[in-house]
Amino acid sequence: MNFSVLVTLTFVLSLTYRAWPPPPGWQLKSVRLGLTLVSTVALHLLSPSLPHGVHLDLSLVPVALMVLRYGVGSGALIGLPAALLPLLCAARTPDDPVTLGVALGLINLLLVSGITHLFRWTLNINDPHGSLHRHAWVAVLMFVPYNLGLALLPGGADLLQSTYLLTLAFHVLGFWAAASMITGRVSLLQSTDAFREQAHQDALSGLPNRRQFELDLPFTAPGDALLLIDVDHFKQVNDRFGHPVGDEVLRAIGKVLSETLRGRDRAYRYGGEEFAVILRRVPDARIEEVAHRLRELIAGITFPEPLERVTVSVGGASFGLWSRTRTLWDADEALYRVKQGGRNSVRVQHFHPDSARDPKSSGGGRQLEQLKRS
Repeated sequence: MNFSVLVTLTFVLSLTYRAWPPPPGWQLKSVRLGLTLVSTVALHLLSPSLPHGVHLDLSLVPVALMVLRYGVGSGALIGLPAALLPLLCAARTPDDPVTLGVALGLINLLLVSGITHLFRWTLNINDPHGSLHRHAWVAVLMFVPYNLGLALLPGGADLLQSTYLLTLAFHVLGFWAAASMITGRVSLLQSTDAFREQAHQDALSGLPNRRQFELDLPFTAPGDALLLIDVDHFKQVNDRFGHPVGDEVLRAIGKVLSETLRGRDRAYRYGGEEFAVILRRVPDARIEEVAHRLRELIAGITFPEPLERVTVSVGGASFGLWSRTRTLWDADEALYRVKQGGRNSVRVQHFHPDSARDPKSSGGGRQLEQLKRS
């Protein structure tokens, strides 16, 4: 019965693992410790009572899991109520069997928590590569001291001999089942997070990709700005020096952008040889300054021969109360004008309310040109 209750309550505990990496704060930790406390008390209440007030239960298994997760202090604290539960009865004398049973429970709690803490870094619940399965034998050592103190009680040696191996086996089996359930859940969340990151990251440049850009775009606000950066004559680089050299160019530009921008800004591989940058809370007067600095840093990248230098064209626009699509079109229009004017330059398109009614007058110039050609 204890084993079944342990598995059921551990499954409920595993449902608190819903995202990876785990969110900061004490709320989630408090919920897990509370659920574990309920588990230890339930396991103790649903266990048989033997002579000397001794209970054979698996209440120390959830304690061991919390020691591995949050440390010996948290684990021992949540195991304390179950160990002291018999004292809720009337006052006892020191030689009363219930008092002896409580003392044995406290000794079990301290010994198991202490030994588990020694193996906290060996049995890493957050390890997706399965340290639990590689070091499953450690669980035997963790629960070896359980109820050894029975030998010191009158007639306790016989009771210890008849119950020790069975309780040790169930503790090891229960710990393995409960820990496997939690580590499996953590591994699934870590894999999901890795796949999500790969789906929104460009493998070549290391920057977020266009899919992530489209997810971030709705969260821009007035006072933010957008830069579109296009590598000049990139097709010639691929044709003359080969695609590996072109890949190295994109990789180098991605590194410059990621290392140069502030923590709140973000660069993206927008597509092909084009990059996008969202600048957060930047004054309109500084947009062009930032764009020029990025252009100069990229132009200063040293590439191995025969490629000497790469330049970029930059178009920018600020976000406002108008639609974000409007800003994207304005930045695209600015980039189009730079490329028409000779490339290797910067142009920031400023929004004018009168132009918002006519797409031809501001924004969308490159898209309109492409539509005419098609």
